[in-house]
Amino acid sequence: MLAVLYATTLFVGAALLFLVQPLVGKLLLPLVGGTPGVWNTCMVFFQIVLLAGYLYAHRSTGRLGVRRQTVFHLLALATVVVSFKVAVAITGSPVAVVPSMLPDDQDSSFLMVIRLGLAVGVAVGVPFFVLSTTSPLLQRWFASTGHPAAKDPYFLYAASNAGSLLGLLAYPLVIEPRLTLYEQQWVFTGGVIGYVAMVVACSLTVIRKPATELKPTESLSPKPDRLRIVRWVMLAGLPSSLLLGVTTHVSTDLAPVPLLWVVPLALYLMSFILVFARWPDSVHRVVGRVTPMLLLFVVLTLLTNAAEPLAVVGMLHMLAFFGVCLVCHGELAKDRPPPEHLTAFYFWMSFGGVLGGLFNALVAPIVFASVGMVEYPLALLLAAAIRPRGDEQEAKLRFADVALVLVLLGLSVGLVLAVQHYVKMPTEPDSPDALVTRLLRGGLMFGIPGVAAFALVRKPARYALALGAILVASAFDTGHFGETLHKERNFFGVIRVTRDGKFIKLIHGTTLHGQQRADEPGPPRPMTYYHRRGPVGQVFDSLPPKPGRKVGVVGLGTGAVASYAKPGEEWTFYEIDPAVVRIARDTSYFRFLSECQGTCNVVLGDARRHLSRPDSGSYDVIILDGFCSDAIPVHLLTREAIALYVSKLKPNGIIALHVSNNHLDLPPLIRRLADDHDSKLVVRYCHDVPLETERDDGKTESQWMLLARTEADLAPILDREHASAKKSLVQWNEVPWEDGPIWRDDFANLLRVWKKRGKQD
Repeated sequence: MLAVLYATTLFVGAALLFLVQPLVGKLLLPLVGGTPGVWNTCMVFFQIVLLAGYLYAHRSTGRLGVRRQTVFHLLALATVVVSFKVAVAITGSPVAVVPSMLPDDQDSSFLMVIRLGLAVGVAVGVPFFVLSTTSPLLQRWFASTGHPAAKDPYFLYAASNAGSLLGLLAYPLVIEPRLTLYEQQWVFTGGVIGYVAMVVACSLTVIRKPATELKPTESLSPKPDRLRIVRWVMLAGLPSSLLLGVTTHVSTDLAPVPLLWVVPLALYLMSFILVFARWPDSVHRVVGRVTPMLLLFVVLTLLTNAAEPLAVVGMLHMLAFFGVCLVCHGELAKDRPPPEHLTAFYFWMSFGGVLGGLFNALVAPIVFASVGMVEYPLALLLAAAIRPRGDEQEAKLRFADVALVLVLLGLSVGLVLAVQHYVKMPTEPDSPDALVTRLLRGGLMFGIPGVAAFALVRKPARYALALGAILVASAFDTGHFGETLHKERNFFGVIRVTRDGKFIKLIHGTTLHGQQRADEPGPPRPMTYYHRRGPVGQVFDSLPPKPGRKVGVVGLGTGAVASYAKPGEEWTFYEIDPAVVRIARDTSYFRFLSECQGTCNVVLGDARRHLSRPDSGSYDVIILDGFCSDAIPVHLLTREAIALYVSKLKPNGIIALHVSNNHLDLPPLIRRLADDHDSKLVVRYCHDVPLETERDDGKTESQWMLLARTEADLAPILDREHASAKKSLVQWNEVPWEDGPIWRDDFANLLRVWKKRGKQD
C-alpha cells in the first residue's frame, strides 16, 4: 500500500503540472494576444520554476536530512492553500491573472518578459513550484521508508511521467471541450488540495519512522563526478531540443494540424515511462541499433523536402524521435545513482531539459536567423553519435575516418552541382512532372551519399560526421523553392521570398502566403485568394463609391488586398510578424503597399489587442485573414472577438472572413457566433474554386464569409444581376445551421469543429 500511495501522489502531481500550463495560456490569450514572446516567456517561466523545484528538493534534503526536510516541506504545502484563499478573496477566482501587471505594447522586450513573468508568478507561481518538487522529493522520501522497493525508488518516475501523459491528453481531449476557464480553475484548485492531502499522508510515513536515516553529510557512495554530471545533462538536453525541433518541423512543414504537437510530447513522456520501469538491456541494444537507420531516413527526407506520403513521412520522423528518446533516457536510467544522490540526479536531468528547450525556443531563432531551422538537423546529427554503452562498436575516431568523411563531402557536393546542371526543373513547379523531377533529383543527389554514410555506421562519431557532410552539401541545392531571394527566421518561423517561374512568392514554412507576378509592368494585380475574379474582388467591385472609406485588415501577407484601395481611402493593416511587414514594404519583392492608391498604415502587434483600444477607430470594411492557416488563433474567433469587430463597424459596414482550412470546419461556428450576437448578424458563405486558366494566373482556392448587421448592408454584393454583369462565378450562399459550441474567451472546443470525413467545404 505504501508504494501505491507514493505512486498515486506522484501521478496526480505530474498530471496537475500539465494541466496548469495550458490553463494559464488560455487565460492570458485574450489579454495579451498570441505573440510568440508571450508563449516563450510562459515556457521559460515554467521551466525555470520546475528547475527551482528540483534544486529545492536537492538542497533542502541534503542540508536538513529527509525527516527534518519533510517537516519543513509541510510549511510549503500550507503556502499553497493560503495562496488560493488570498486569490479568491481578492479576485474571486483561485488563479488570479492581474491585468494591471500585464505588459503593454510600448514596453521593451526585456520589460515585457519581466512583467509577464511576474504576472504568471502571481497567478500560479506558488502551486506550480510545490508541484514541481514532487518527483525528486517523494522518491527520496520513499527511499528512506524501509520498504522492500526503497533501494531502487526510480520505478516511481514511471508513475510520474504517466501522470504527465494523462494531463497532456486530458486537457485538449476532455477538460477544454467540456469546462469553461472558470470551472477549469476550480478543477485545478481541487486537484491541488487533494494532492496536498496525499503529500501530507506521504510525509507521515517518514516522520513516524524511527530516526535511522543517514546524516546529511554522510554517504554510502561517492558523489557523481563532473564528467558523469555533464553526461546526464547532455543525455537529457538532446531529447528536449529534438522534441521542439520535430514538433516545429512536423506541425509546420509537413502537416499544420491542430493538436499535432501532442504526439511528440506524448512519445517523449512515454520513453521515460518505459525506461524507468525495468527497461530490458536486450531491448535497449536493439533500439540503439535501429535508431541510426531511422535517423538516416529522416535526414534524407529533409534533404529531398519529402512530404508525401504524409502518413509515412510523419511516422518516420516520430519513430526516429522516439528511438532517440529511448536511447538517451535509457542511458540515463541505466546510469542512475544510489538513492542518496537521487535529488542531484533529477536536478541535473531537469537542467539538461531546460537547456535543450531554451536553446530551441530562445537561442536558435537569434543565432540561426539567416539560415532557417538548423537546430532540428543539428540535433539529429548529435543523436547519431549516441549509442548504448556496451554496444559493440569499432575503435575511436581516427584520421582515416575524417578523411573518409571529407571524401564523402566532396562526392556529395559534386553530385548536387552536377544534377542541378543536367536535370532541370520544369517551368511549372506544381505540375506532376515537377514532382517526379524533384524526387529524381533528390535521389541522384543524396541517395548514393546516404548509402555511403550508412556504411560508416559502426563508429557513431564518424557516422554523425558523414550525415553532417551530406547536410552541408545540401546547401548547394536550390531546387526546393525555386530561386531564394530572401530568407529569415524569427520566433514566428522561417520566411522565404522566392522566384518560381513568373511569380515572386512569400512562403512561411511550406505555406504560400501571397505572390506577385514578376513578368507584368505597372501596378501589381492581387493574386491567390485575393484575385480580382474571386470573392474579395467581387466585394470591392460591388461596394458603391464612398469618399473616405476606412478599411481594417487583420493579417498583412504581401499586402495584395491593398490593390483594391482607391484614392482618399484609409487602410489599416494589423500584422503580428515584423518580418512580414519588412518584406511587404520592400519594393524589390512586392509593390502592393508602395503602389496603394489610398493611405496604407501598418500596425505591428496582436490585432485584437489593438482593436480593443478606444482610439483604434471604426471601419466600413473589416477583413479578417489572421486565421487562414491551420494554426487557429482561437481568441480571434470568440463571442467577445466578434462583438469587438461589430463595435468597430460603421453603419452599413461589413466583415469579410477568410476561413480556408484543411482540418477545421469554421463556417458553422461563425454562423453560430453571428446568431449569438445581440443583433443577430447576417451571414453568407462562398467556396471559390478557380478555373484552370485562373490557376495559371495565380488564383487559388479559398473560402470566405461575410457578416453584416442587416441584409441591406450586403445587398450590393448579393445582387445576382450585378454579379452576372461582371461575369463572376462567385456565389454567396446561406450557411446551414449546425448545432455545436459557441467559442468564448473562457471556452473553446476545437475538436467539435473538426471536419468530418468527406466534408471539404
